[in-house]
Amino acid sequence: MSIIPMRRIRFLFWVVRELTGKYKRSLLIGFLIGLAVAFAIGRFSITLSSQLFTKTVRVGIIGEFTPTTLPIKIQQKISNGLTQLSADGSPQASLALSWESTESGRLFLFHLRDGLTWHNEKSVSAKDINYNIRGATLNPIDERTLEVHLSTAYSPFPVLVAKPIFQAGLRGFGPYKVSAIRLKGDKVDYIKLVPFKDDTLPVTEYRFYRTEALATLAYKRGDVDILEDMSSAQALSQWGQTTVIEETNFQRIVTLFFNQKKQLLMEKGIRQALGYAVGELPGERAYSPFSKLSWAYTDKVKKYDSDIVQAKKLFSASNVGSQSATLTLSTFPSYLEVANSIAQSWTDLGLPTTVRVISSVTDDYDVLLSAAELPPDPDQYPFWHSTQTQTNITSYVNVKIDKLLEDGRQETDPEKRKLIYGDFQRRLTDDAPAIFLYHPKTYTIKRGK
Repeated sequence: MSIIPMRRIRFLFWVVRELTGKYKRSLLIGFLIGLAVAFAIGRFSITLSSQLFTKTVRVGIIGEFTPTTLPIKIQQKISNGLTQLSADGSPQASLALSWESTESGRLFLFHLRDGLTWHNEKSVSAKDINYNIRGATLNPIDERTLEVHLSTAYSPFPVLVAKPIFQAGLRGFGPYKVSAIRLKGDKVDYIKLVPFKDDTLPVTEYRFYRTEALATLAYKRGDVDILEDMSSAQALSQWGQTTVIEETNFQRIVTLFFNQKKQLLMEKGIRQALGYAVGELPGERAYSPFSKLSWAYTDKVKKYDSDIVQAKKLFSASNVGSQSATLTLSTFPSYLEVANSIAQSWTDLGLPTTVRVISSVTDDYDVLLSAAELPPDPDQYPFWHSTQTQTNITSYVNVKIDKLLEDGRQETDPEKRKLIYGDFQRRLTDDAPAIFLYHPKTYTIKRGK
């Protein structure tokens, strides 16, 4: 081990002191530049690492949507509504922490949550609420209070405002923000969502396909890794490393709709006979126009389980039983197999039935087999009230049903509403303008086991 002489140490000290004094400014600037560069490199490496290791989920969706009609699952990732819906369809707190109704359901006061920001970091306030609902006037009282006046009483209004709120450019205040969107015409072809604040969330890309066949092809090509809400998994269940998740969709009911303008179907007895004549069905049996999960659902209704004896009894007693009549059952390609089975059952009953495949609903059908999408609230005024000629596709007219539907959307007491809708379900299923068949299964298909 060598020893450095003291004279040399003093010499080095003088040199350093002279250089420091002479070049102090340059050394300071160099130090600061070096510090800044080191900091920038550190930030860049963190960002690069985040980008390299952030998971990206690629999802295929079937259907055509505009930016304003995106599936509710996607909308809810980007933003929230004043309320949100529980599994039974009842409204819960979301942006609005609480609300109350006065003036017999014509005035609602919403009290907003504090501390939420839009994706541009600006605070969410009452003046930002921009629902365009006919007959509703929105009046911000202050930053956290919104008053809504309705032209007529409408008790399910808190359910309507569960719809997510957006500013221009699909800007919301949810956990994800829109990073990119691509259109074909006015339809969304691709949309990319990135986490707004929580970097542990995966990036999610959605691609849209007009048909299930196109979505299946995209999955096989590797364009997407997940397909949601498929009506069948048959084409992909054995494809490579694929997982199939089967679920019952309780918000959809496959239904037989009877056209009340057709002379053949005006008699309740023949409609009931046709209901009892339906044979075995796929999916979970449905008996009511409401979801089994709905807070207003009752199973105390007339059930049209397969009963050939009862079907023949009603058919023989009807005016049709002694006539030579025929029937056409219209349906979409997805339900062709079920339609053929039902048509055969009705033919065996004594009413020759043919099946017609359609691409859209027209008002000249005899019987329509299709899926009905259920609203979250039990208010089904548009579907069954006699005045709703555009949406009451069966042309159903029943004064008692009309009155129940009118009362149900005005009554603010939940227990009284439940009684009203229980009566509605019993009367509607007995009169049988439609036969509610089953809740269909839907499939989520994922790459990997």
